[in-house]
Amino acid sequence: MPPGVWVLAIFTPAGVAIVLHVYDSGISGLRTAFRPLTAWRFGLRWWIVVLGLAPVILGVSYAAYLSLGGAFQRAPVLAQLDGPLGLAIVPIALVVTLVLALGEELGWRGYLLPLLQTRFGAAVASLVLGVCWFAWHVPLQFVPGDANSGFPIVLWGLSIVATAFVYTWLFNNTGGSVLAVTLFHGLFNTLGPFIALHPSVTGNPLSAYVLVGANLTVALAILAVYGTRSFTRPRNAAVSSIEGQ
Repeated sequence: MPPGVWVLAIFTPAGVAIVLHVYDSGISGLRTAFRPLTAWRFGLRWWIVVLGLAPVILGVSYAAYLSLGGAFQRAPVLAQLDGPLGLAIVPIALVVTLVLALGEELGWRGYLLPLLQTRFGAAVASLVLGVCWFAWHVPLQFVPGDANSGFPIVLWGLSIVATAFVYTWLFNNTGGSVLAVTLFHGLFNTLGPFIALHPSVTGNPLSAYVLVGANLTVALAILAVYGTRSFTRPRNAAVSSIEGQ
């Protein structure tokens, strides 16, 4: 698959969302589409959560994998740090990943999630969006050489759907910030390859179960603490985000 084609595909959710915003509201729909991307005033506590949650989940998952008998191995991407670019690869990878994550998040969380939450509430909206999000990723299972083709499809689906609950929780508690979920998405995708935990790297099904278990645990914890309606505390009632804007 030519690189230009898959990059275009990644931006499909954002492109569709922008078209729908313009269809609904005319040229002012552009402002509505991009406004959540500038929502950054959601407090220091949630900035810490947004920036710290991905490394915590990955670190705990890797520790669980090793404690359950998984073999330690050096992540292949670390070999690139020894080259001419060295550590410069990390910020470059982060910027690229953030841009690609934005191609998804303007659509999934910027448009579809608020629409679903208006009708169904946070839990059902997360479930429906998670299934759509997984279905959108399924073709990667059939792309030769793609890392996700090494992830058992059922477990991969459970992991993506569970992660959708985490994104909704972050989105709602940051006042509907697409910036917040894009940062979380980008950090997770950037940091993930630096530890040898993905099944395509380990070749061990245990790593898939650990990743799914970690995401399910966080999703269930959110449901247990926050309930199903909004994933927010009453004082944070800025629920879903940009409804009515």
